[in-house]
Amino acid sequence: MPSAGDLKDRLEVLELKQNEAGNWSWSCSRNTWAQVTPDIKKRDLFSSVGIGARAASVILRRQPLTMGHALRWNGQHLFLTAILPGQNRGWLQVRAALCSPVECQKDAHLEAAGIKFPGVLTEKYIGHEQLDPLAVVTRDYVLVTPKPVTLAPGSWVICSGEYYRVLVPHELDEYKNEYEIRRKEDC
Repeated sequence: MPSAGDLKDRLEVLELKQNEAGNWSWSCSRNTWAQVTPDIKKRDLFSSVGIGARAASVILRRQPLTMGHALRWNGQHLFLTAILPGQNRGWLQVRAALCSPVECQKDAHLEAAGIKFPGVLTEKYIGHEQLDPLAVVTRDYVLVTPKPVTLAPGSWVICSGEYYRVLVPHELDEYKNEYEIRRKEDC
């Protein structure tokens, strides 16, 4: 375990908040010091059906922290994948995936301004189908959302300005939801 002097990385502890309009966003609830160690060789599987992201290990003093939180380190979003008690009772060990959240909007085709929320996209599959005389590119992703955000199968969601159809929900995790989404484009 590190000593207090090893905690040189400033972190923001993020909580999910909903505003009056019903939109969700990550908000800084407090700052803390930690030791963050990115692992460039290891990937963290924050999604059970998508491809993992670069992993990081975080050691910090024991504090109220749940899997419903997120962390921000040097502008980088840390999606929590495990919180383990440290070997010493005064410490927490956290495993996280280094992610880039995107702004999403659900049911945008039904309302002028659908509810906005942060999500994380991870690749699942990119396919190419040659149809005479044109080709179609199919992009399948997994959209990981905070638990309060739910999407209906068959509905539309906008992620980073592009429309996707929601195909399959995976909502059994206690802290997050995962949705397989698809976009088809003519080439």
